Amino acid sequence: MSTENIPSDSKQLNGPKFLKSEQWDGYPNPAWLKKDKKKVTLLFNFVERRKSFFLQAYFHRHGFIYKDLGDHIYEDVRWGKEYGNRMECNPMYFTSGSIIKNLFQIQKETGLTKEEIVNKYVFLGGGGQCGPCRYGMYPQEYLKAINDAGFKGFRILIFSSDIIQDPMPKGSAFTFSLAFKIDILISVILADFIHIAECALRPYAKDKEQALAVLSKAEEILLEAFKSPLYLIKLPEALKKVSKMIADVPRKNLKLPKIYVTGEFFANLAHNEGNYNLRRFIMDEGCEVFPGLFTQRILYDNWRRTREAIRGIKFAASEMERKFHQTALRKQNVSTSIVNWFYKYFIKSFNPESFGGKSEILDLDHLAELARPYYHPEIFGGEGNLEIAEAIHYANSVDGFISSKPFGCMPSSGVSDGVQAKIMSMYPQLNFLSIETSGDNEVNILSRVSMLLFKAKQKISLG
Repeated sequence: MSTENIPSDSKQLNGPKFLKSEQWDGYPNPAWLKKDKKKVTLLFNFVERRKSFFLQAYFHRHGFIYKDLGDHIYEDVRWGKEYGNRMECNPMYFTSGSIIKNLFQIQKETGLTKEEIVNKYVFLGGGGQCGPCRYGMYPQEYLKAINDAGFKGFRILIFSSDIIQDPMPKGSAFTFSLAFKIDILISVILADFIHIAECALRPYAKDKEQALAVLSKAEEILLEAFKSPLYLIKLPEALKKVSKMIADVPRKNLKLPKIYVTGEFFANLAHNEGNYNLRRFIMDEGCEVFPGLFTQRILYDNWRRTREAIRGIKFAASEMERKFHQTALRKQNVSTSIVNWFYKYFIKSFNPESFGGKSEILDLDHLAELARPYYHPEIFGGEGNLEIAEAIHYANSVDGFISSKPFGCMPSSGVSDGVQAKIMSMYPQLNFLSIETSGDNEVNILSRVSMLLFKAKQKISLG
C-alpha cells in the first residue's frame, strides 16, 4: 500500500497517529439519582400490554411518577427503522421505535425541548442481554437510535430475567432490588394467567365481546389487589373471584383444531402487532391455540444459566474460577425456586382447569433430552433447543405447529428451522409452518398461517 499521502509523522510501527486511539465506551447513560426521583417520569413497556399493565402496581406502591407506553404497534417499527441501524430484528425496531415515537409525542403535547425531556424522563425495559446476533449490545442500540433522534443523554434502565441482578450505582433513584424483580415476576405470571383465560374463552365463547369484557374486568380486579401492600394475601382472593367470573362465561360445545406456537420470545409471546396478533388470529379463525407462557421462558433462562454454571465448575482452570461458578449456580437455584414457588402459589387460587385453561410448565430437563440427538442443549442463544424439543413433544397431540421468529433471527432462522427439516421427516404428521415477523408483510404471513389452519381443520374433519 502506498504511504505517500499519509502524514510523515504517522509512519510508525505502532500505527498512524491520526487514527483515534481511545476506546469507545458507548453512548452515555447517566444515573438517575434519588434526589431527582419526584422530578422524573418513568416510561415503560415490556413485550406486551398485560405485563406492563400489572407492573404499574410496583410503581404505585413505591411512589414513582410513571407512564405505561402500552402495546407495540406497527408504527413503532417505522420509527425504529428511521433512527436505528440497518438489518436489525424487529424486536429491536419495535422497542427503540416505541421509545422515540413517545418522546416526540411528549414533545408535541408538552412543548418541552429535547433537553428538558432528557432531564424529565427515563425509560425502563426488559431484555437486551442475549442476542447472539448483536453480541448483547441491545441497550447500546436503543441509545444509538434515541441519541440520533436528538435526545442526547437520555437514560434507559434495562432489567434481565434473573431474579438476582447486579446492583445499580450508589444513590440511584431506581434499583433492580429483589422486591422489584419479584414484582416483575408476579406481573408476568398474572399476564400469563389472563392469556391462559383468553385462549380458553375466545374461540369457544358464545359471545366473544362478553368474554373479552370479562377479561378486561378481571385485569382491573387483579391490578387493584396487586397495588395493595398486602398483595400476597389480596391476590389469591382476587384470583379466586376472577376464576369464577371466567368459568361462568357461556361457551359452545365444539371440537376445534389445536395449534401450538413456539419460537423467538418476542415473535412468539408479544400478543400484539409485534407478531401480527398471531394467537388471536388463530382463535378468530376457529382454532384453539396453546397459550404462550412467559413464565416458561424465564425458567428456561434460569435453566440455561444453571447449565452454564455446572459446565464452568467442571472445566474451571483455577479455584477462584470454580468458586465463581459455584456462586452462580447457587444464585440460579434460588432464582428457579422463587419462580416455581410463586407460580404454584398463585395457580392454586386461579384454578385454570375450572374453565379449560392450559397452564402446563414443561420439564426443561425432559425437553433437553428429547432434543439432544438433533440439537445439543448447551448450544445457547435464542430459544436454544426448545423449538426442536417442543416439536417432538407435541408431534402427536396438536393439529398444527408454528415456529415464529423475527426476520433474520440467527438462532431460530439459521439453526432451529434447519434442524426442523429432520424432525418433519421423522414426524410427517406434524403440520409445521415457519414464519418470520418483520413488522410489515402482515397479509402474506397470515395467509400462510391460514393455509396451516385449513389443513388442521381438514385433519379434524377426517377424524
